[in-house]
Amino acid sequence: MEMKPWNEGQPQKQRMLLSERQINTRGMSIRFATEQIDTTAEWCCLDKDRHLLFLHRAGKVRSMKTDPDWGPTGRALPKVGDIWVVPAGDECTALVCGDTVEYCEIAIPDHVLGAPTLVPRIKHRNSLIHQMVEHIYAIADRDDTAARLLTDSVGETLRLVIAKTCAVHRPPRVERRPGTLDAAGRSKVIELLKDGIDSTVSLETLAHQANMSVPVFITAFRAAFHTTPYQYLLDLRFERAKHLLRYTSRTITEISTLVGFSRPSHFSSAFRRRVGVSPKEYRDRT
Repeated sequence: MEMKPWNEGQPQKQRMLLSERQINTRGMSIRFATEQIDTTAEWCCLDKDRHLLFLHRAGKVRSMKTDPDWGPTGRALPKVGDIWVVPAGDECTALVCGDTVEYCEIAIPDHVLGAPTLVPRIKHRNSLIHQMVEHIYAIADRDDTAARLLTDSVGETLRLVIAKTCAVHRPPRVERRPGTLDAAGRSKVIELLKDGIDSTVSLETLAHQANMSVPVFITAFRAAFHTTPYQYLLDLRFERAKHLLRYTSRTITEISTLVGFSRPSHFSSAFRRRVGVSPKEYRDRT
C-alpha cells in the first residue's frame, strides 16, 4: 500500500540528521542541516508563529510526495536552489527518499518582514536568496567580529529580498531622506570599529550608537565612508596587521589573533587577497 504523508493523527518517524548548525541574525533563525534519507523520511513543515523557507542545497532526492495545505499533492523533485515557502500557520508534509541531502531552513516571525503573510510556493527559484544563504553558510563556523558583521549585513539583505519577493503584498513605501552621520557620529562609530578589531561589535551596536535603524545606518555609513562597515573593519584589521608585521617580532599566529581572526590560515589567505603577498612575504620585504 502506498505510504501517505505524515499528519497529526499518526506518529512521525525519527529522522536521521547527520549535522545541524543554527545562526540567528536580523530576527531570523537560519538552520543548516544534513540528513540521510536512504529510507523514506517524513518531513512536516508547520510553525504557527513563523514563516518557513526551505532551500535545497545539495544531494539527490529520488522520490518525493508533497501534501501542502494550500493545494493538491505533488511529486516534483527538488533541484539545488529550489525553495519551498510555507507561510506561518500553514502546513506542508512530504515523504522523501534519496541520498544524503543538505538544506537550509529559514524561520521568520511575521513582524520581521513587515508584511501580513507570504505566498506559499513549491520549487520557487531565486538565485539571490540562494547566493546569500551560501554566503552565510561559508562563515557559519566563525565567531569573530568581521564574520558577525558580514552575517548581519547579508542577513539584512536576505530579509529585505524575502519581504520584497515572497510577500503577498508590501506596505506602501514611504519615501524619506536617509539618515546621515555627522562628524561626532562618525567619530563614535569609528572608535567602536577600532575597538572591534579584536573584540565583539555588531551592526545593531553600531546603529544604536548612531541612533539609527540598521538599514538606515548601512546607507548612512556607505554615504559617509564609501564602503560598508564590514569592509571598513577589514581595512582597519589589515592596517594593524601590517604595522605589527613591520615593527614587532610577534608570530603570525599571534598577530592573526590580535586582529580578530580565529585561524591563522584564514588570516594568511585573507591577507594575501587584500595585500597581494602573504604575511611572511610582507614581513620579509619590509
